[in-house]
Amino acid sequence: MKTISLLKAALSQDMNMFKYSVKRNSSKLKKILFPVFLFIAVCVSIGTYAYMIGKELAPYHLTYVMLSMFVIIVTVMSFIEGIYKSQGILFEARDNDLLFSLPIKKSQILFVRIVKLLLFQLIYNFMFLLPAFVIYIYFEKPTINFYISSLLMSLLIPIIPTVISSILGYIIKLLSSKFKSKKIIQTLLSSVVFLVIFYLCMNLDGFIQGIASKATSINEMLIKIYYPLGLYINLIDNFEILDLLKLILINLIPFGLFVLFGSKSYFKIISNSKSSATKHKINSKKKFIIKRKPIVSLVRKELKRYFSSPIYMFNTSFGLLLCVVVTIILCFKGQGVFDMILADYGVKGELSLSIIFYFFILFVCSMTSITSSSVSLEGKTINITKSLPIDEKTILNSKILTCYAIELPFILFGYILFFIKFKPSLLYVVLITLLGILMILLNACIGLITNLKYPKMNAMNDTEVVKQSMSSMISIFIGMGIFVGSILVVCFLNKYLNLDLLLILHIIFIAIISVILYIILMKVGVKEYRRINV
Repeated sequence: MKTISLLKAALSQDMNMFKYSVKRNSSKLKKILFPVFLFIAVCVSIGTYAYMIGKELAPYHLTYVMLSMFVIIVTVMSFIEGIYKSQGILFEARDNDLLFSLPIKKSQILFVRIVKLLLFQLIYNFMFLLPAFVIYIYFEKPTINFYISSLLMSLLIPIIPTVISSILGYIIKLLSSKFKSKKIIQTLLSSVVFLVIFYLCMNLDGFIQGIASKATSINEMLIKIYYPLGLYINLIDNFEILDLLKLILINLIPFGLFVLFGSKSYFKIISNSKSSATKHKINSKKKFIIKRKPIVSLVRKELKRYFSSPIYMFNTSFGLLLCVVVTIILCFKGQGVFDMILADYGVKGELSLSIIFYFFILFVCSMTSITSSSVSLEGKTINITKSLPIDEKTILNSKILTCYAIELPFILFGYILFFIKFKPSLLYVVLITLLGILMILLNACIGLITNLKYPKMNAMNDTEVVKQSMSSMISIFIGMGIFVGSILVVCFLNKYLNLDLLLILHIIFIAIISVILYIILMKVGVKEYRRINV
């Protein structure tokens, strides 16, 4: 009963990402329409790809290969998402002190938090699996076996990758707890893990070459990589109890073992982190008080909050790290790096290196959204900031300047390497430099406007704000829209206009939009900031 009560409490507090906006908005239609629209938009886009693959495979009765591919994709996504979500949900929840002081087993607390993590994975996975299932049904008209097996598989898919990613998160937290600068070490370790994953993905063909050479089909290759997938495919056509039991046990046994053995040192890792934070606060009191300008102090406060949250830091800096890594690889291997990536999408030798790098910087800036969480992460301390003799415009400007302080060094470093190696024209240097400066402003304004519209001030941990809030989701979708829309427009107009002229027009368009959004932020955003009460 304690476990059920804990689970109800965790879900009632944390599963609703629209909690604050619901209180502020009385229109039930608006509460429902926007998330439904996002869900449908993602499903339609994913379904389009599933249909394209299924259409080619259906005449040969190989549509199940499309299912296999989507199961593998969702499994990899669950693994990647689990690495950084586990940090916030498992170890950095704000109710740690309360729960560990109660007569509750550590295994029960860990079990509830793992289940909560799995539920978040299920919600996102369903957006990818549902279109694939619908396309398979459209082409194959399957029996009842497919519906039963697919429902079960949908529930089981995130278990193994989440357990593995939680173990990695567990190791990262354990190692980082032995250092003084735990937050920085934790972020660096997470970044290393993700860079390794990125490297493996870039060289996937080489790693699976031995398996692929022995496999008679893509499906056999995927089954050899991930055994539960083979059980699922078999259950679709031949529903056997033995295969069903194997599928269930293969997923549940690792889950049970992780909860059993992980709970033994669960409290120790969290308490070590807490003790170090306390010591740091005590030591920080010995520092001298230095008088600074209000906006400088606010920027310093924002930076301290940023670097104190591994999930916040990692989620927003990984694209920046990728910018540096890819640029370094580019300097050594030349355009072949991008040609290899673009070849997978059917683009061969059609774009110059300069335009590819231009859009790469656009992608990095569009996908880096720091301000979409900056207001929500203030939590109850926002009342302290609002009580200071500082106007709201200064507070909002400090958040924008924080974005420049974090993002600009990475982007400038990438620029310098690229300029030294490839020596582009002066016009290109000016244009791409303006692109980085303007995109930081544009994304900062988008993030702040969405976060002020949909704040989440009562989150139990940073993961809920950074990864599971309405503002973060909207900002990422807008960033994706800017990136994809820019590519489509430039590629279309390239037939009629000079490329340099197109890039100039693109920069002017971004500048106009940035100025408009900044003006809106300084007028409407200030009012929204005043309305927030915790």
